[in-house]
Order: sequence, then C-alpha cells, then structure tokens
Amino acid sequence: MRPDTLDQHIDELCVRHAIRRRNGSGRAVLVRVRHRDGRVERRLEIRIPYVRGQVSYFVALHEIGHLVGDGRAGRRLEKEAAAWRFALHEALVEPTDATRRRIGRRLRSYVTWAEHRTRRRTPPHIPPDTDTFWELLAWLER
Repeated sequence: MRPDTLDQHIDELCVRHAIRRRNGSGRAVLVRVRHRDGRVERRLEIRIPYVRGQVSYFVALHEIGHLVGDGRAGRRLEKEAAAWRFALHEALVEPTDATRRRIGRRLRSYVTWAEHRTRRRTPPHIPPDTDTFWELLAWLER
C-alpha cells in the first residue's frame, strides 16, 4: 500500500478520536489547556513525522494507541505492549518481517531499560514469564 494512503489512514484515526497531529519525532501527548475563566481543557496530540513507509506508519499507530487504545493505565512495559497491539490491530496492512522485527527491537529496548533499573529502590515492573507481553515480544522478534 502506498505511503500516502497509510498517512491518510492516520489522519482519519486522528479525526475519529479528536487527536491533533503535529509534525515531530514520535510522541503522544496529553495537553492540558487552562483558560482565563478557569476551565481546563484536555487535548490529545501526537507528534509524528509523515508516513514514509511501514515503520513510520506503525509508529504513528502506536502513538495513537497510547492515547486511545486499551491498557493506557498499566505499567510502562504493559502500556508499550498495549500500544503496539493497538497498532497491529488497527493497521490496514500486515507488517513485513523486517517491520515486525523493528517493532520487536523497539519493544525489547523497554525490557532492557527495565532490566538496567532492577536495583533501584522502586524498580520498574517486569511482567512475569506467563504474561502475554512475552508472547507478543517473541512473535515480534522471530
């Protein structure tokens, strides 16, 4: 599928979920705007580059998943896995093997991040071996 078609799909999802899209490096943001009359407005925003291929398409879907997908209230690794599941579910195309492995490397980087912090006073949560997190990671890395 052409990159402009995939980019249009991202735009459609943003409109459907009232997400503001800005050009940036891949980040989901919840913006709180305070008005002079005391009202606080919550706006959803993603900062992503335009879709150039499958990887940037899946990254964009992943960032949307952080804002509207299931699992937004979990722990860090759980939230990352949930956002990738959202991306895989909402995608118009199946990821190529190369794209799937690149997604796996991104998710694996969070595991490495957590493993390097296990000796902290409050270490990050690493899911138990029976968690579906590991099934997803294994499928992405194969």
